[in-house]
Amino acid sequence: MTVRRLYVPDLPEAGGPVTLAEAPSRHVRVLRLRAGDEVVLFDGKGHAAPARLESIGDAVVCQAELPRTGETSRARVVLLLAVPKGSKLDDCVRMATELGVDEVGLMYTDRTIPRWDPERERSRVDRLTRIASEAAAQCERNDVPVIHRPQACASWLDEMAEDAVGVLFGARAQGAMTLDGTPEQVWCAVGPEGGFTDAEIALFEQAGFAVASLGTRVLRVETAVPAALTIVRDRLEAL
Repeated sequence: MTVRRLYVPDLPEAGGPVTLAEAPSRHVRVLRLRAGDEVVLFDGKGHAAPARLESIGDAVVCQAELPRTGETSRARVVLLLAVPKGSKLDDCVRMATELGVDEVGLMYTDRTIPRWDPERERSRVDRLTRIASEAAAQCERNDVPVIHRPQACASWLDEMAEDAVGVLFGARAQGAMTLDGTPEQVWCAVGPEGGFTDAEIALFEQAGFAVASLGTRVLRVETAVPAALTIVRDRLEAL
């Protein structure tokens, strides 16, 4: 039997009883779990704890064991993503989580069509974080990517760490992505449908980004994101 994983942001450091929030409680009921069933609780920060369901009433209560910490030695991957239209963003966040991204920095570019209402930014980011936590539970990650509100390309480049390696994936770029040494961070930029402008590409190059190809086809953004991240993951694993 598959042991179900439930997202609990605050695990007790020494183990103990945990009352589940609304979303994981609903998940328990949908799955028709029973008292005594084993589950795994993870906090989205790299810790997980085996647990047993104690009671399923108005509140769902688990008895958690001592949390354990997973491996954190790999390079940190940051996805810079131009905000796509409609539900494509949900799909991109879900796939980025499955492919091991640590942070998603949403971008406004010259060709970005959606523009978020500033008053709704927090609720939108919270919703994307829930999508990421559900994907993390499904793919057995103990951490959840940090989702950042949209800001301009230049603002993101100002925040980039000096020791980070950057790569921009262009629709008609030439050449494959390469990595030298063992970087602590890799920043991966994927533009909007229609691509980055020449001025934006120049801005990224001035910040030290290499420009790499995703192949001979022009891809939709929901295809470009997993393709780019698979290339990044392959290069990191080769190191």
